Amino acid sequence: MPLEFEALVGHLYVVGSRAISAAPPGALVEVAPKKAARGRELDTFFTLVLPSGEVVAPSKFYEQMATLGAERYFSSAGSVTAGLRAVFNSLNENLTEHNSSGKRRYEASMLCAVLRDDEVYLARVGSGVALLWDGGQLQPFPADFSQDEALFGPPLGVHPVPDIKMAKYTIHEGARLVLADPSLADMETAKTNAALAATDIGEVLAAFKALAAASITLLAVEFVTPETPSPVVVKESESTARVPAEPAVAEAAAAPPAGAVSQPPETKPVELRVRAGLRRAALQGARVLQSADRVLARREQSPTAGRPGLRGVTATGLAVLIPVVIVVLVLVLWLGGTGESEFEVCVQEATRTAQVARGIPSNDVTGTLAAWNAVLLVVERCENIRPGDLTLRALTREAQGVIDALSRIERRDTLHITSFPNAALRQVVLQGLELYVLDEQNNWVYRLTLTSDGRGIVQNSQQPIAAMRLNATVGEFRVGNLVDIAWLTDTTQVTALDDQGLLIACSPRFLQSCTAQRLLAAERWVRPVAMTFWQGKLYILDPGANQVWRYEPSGGAYATVPNEYFAGEFRPDIRAAVDFGIDDKGNLYILQNSGEINKYRSGQPVEFAFVNFPSDPPIPGADAMFLNNDPTAQGLYIVSQASRTIYETTLAGTFNASYRAANEADFTLLAGVVADAGQQLIYAISGNSVFAISKRK
Repeated sequence: MPLEFEALVGHLYVVGSRAISAAPPGALVEVAPKKAARGRELDTFFTLVLPSGEVVAPSKFYEQMATLGAERYFSSAGSVTAGLRAVFNSLNENLTEHNSSGKRRYEASMLCAVLRDDEVYLARVGSGVALLWDGGQLQPFPADFSQDEALFGPPLGVHPVPDIKMAKYTIHEGARLVLADPSLADMETAKTNAALAATDIGEVLAAFKALAAASITLLAVEFVTPETPSPVVVKESESTARVPAEPAVAEAAAAPPAGAVSQPPETKPVELRVRAGLRRAALQGARVLQSADRVLARREQSPTAGRPGLRGVTATGLAVLIPVVIVVLVLVLWLGGTGESEFEVCVQEATRTAQVARGIPSNDVTGTLAAWNAVLLVVERCENIRPGDLTLRALTREAQGVIDALSRIERRDTLHITSFPNAALRQVVLQGLELYVLDEQNNWVYRLTLTSDGRGIVQNSQQPIAAMRLNATVGEFRVGNLVDIAWLTDTTQVTALDDQGLLIACSPRFLQSCTAQRLLAAERWVRPVAMTFWQGKLYILDPGANQVWRYEPSGGAYATVPNEYFAGEFRPDIRAAVDFGIDDKGNLYILQNSGEINKYRSGQPVEFAFVNFPSDPPIPGADAMFLNNDPTAQGLYIVSQASRTIYETTLAGTFNASYRAANEADFTLLAGVVADAGQQLIYAISGNSVFAISKRK
């Protein structure tokens, strides 16, 4: 299972070259409240709201925006990206309505981050920037701080539909995240990298204070496991919103332990323990049960116990009746209007959003697409309250019709192939009629056999591969966390790779008899994410090391240290890579999380560009890819979870098609894809399920 991290949080607020001890207005960290929407119970929400435009609003304005953003996220349904979009769309709608009313005009930039297990989602509107430091590697967001057009987007309150940029990262223990205003982009990369590599979060903030010019607003986070001791002795807290803003608070923080460097008051972190709210809720529940137990015990020990009189009968009756009355009252209130009122408000919001979308000029393709996507998000929220409403169905059809026409999207009915209990599927491999999937939730590989038409599975064919799971023993080796799976054509075996360099190989006919070998120099790896084979050679994509490792076969094994695919002084930056593939000519394609693809031949760049796409950027963020080497249907399939879309291109990058599920909920957690050219089917993994869609109309 992925690690569950907690967060050490600190802030830095410099105004007029003077550091202020109070938390910056608009800086907020929230753990999930007791009544968070389903799926958000263990999320942590970070945000930084920044002034924008000609008018700077009172501090309370930015604080309220941050608070509303957290409330909106934890009350929304769907994926993390859907929740973040709901935050920006809701706040932008409020702000544009305010500005159109003739009142004093306000605008704001906003940065958000969400921690879920071992993944961090980043989103921004306007000019806020972020830096993620993980394993010594620095990843900026946006990806290029040197480009003004990437740094400075339109803020909230300017356009009817906000220009939202997103990214997702997998993190490791000790990773650090900084959310800040654009002045962070002016700092030298080497110096910011050194600041983020400081010994603890307090020193990180002190280092950025030294780098800051006249002003900076900054929120810093370090992700740690629950067992990690805090670098300074501080109180456990649910939210930075509950920390008073007076300077005296920071000055009253406990002193650091012996030997630690004492930091200025403004750099002392507030420790956020992600599970604190859950622990308190459990404790409170235990206290309630304990109190009830004591009341019953006292009653049993009273002189009247065993011969209940009027009081005893009354007390017993009330003990039974009061909960019943409360339940009935809640049901009456809900059925009588509370739930209905919430639904009606949601439908009105969906209708208003659709009216805004209809009012956008037809030549504004980007704005139109964003607006109708916002309609679908609101409709999805309403459907979670009460499904099947005719008005919502009509809005869905209208929105999908406009989006499909402008984006050249082909809607397909999904065929549900199978599901795995308590799973989160991340990788998929197809070989003939055998389908292999990697469940990263349980660190286990499964195999299933498809029917001859590819639209179902053979009964009782779905089985786990015993050797390909966490802590399994293969020969003298113990399996670690699985990174990827791939098909090795030379030996006709399915293979799995763990993060410690163990390569496991199993024959489909003899899954109970597998072999394993420990790859040399695996200690040089930093963050491997994918592997593939070409002409027997093993290639491993390691964005953390900014390298692709290549192992040469020798005598049926990989017995030598790897070669670096990228050599020389000028090497490409692939730290944001998420997947890769190699075509039959040996060209290597690397997919970045931005949706861009870089092509290389023998380590040297080869020209590659997306062509004939209906929108710009062509692919708004990506999570995985499949390179089809079938001679009759060579091409690339690129997965974008944020847009729930599968894009198909030629190997040269020319647009072929883009596919979405008719029921978009099926692709909410879209994570991987493979294609069968013979059956004209595409297999997609989403959440714990495998789906198929037909390429034929």
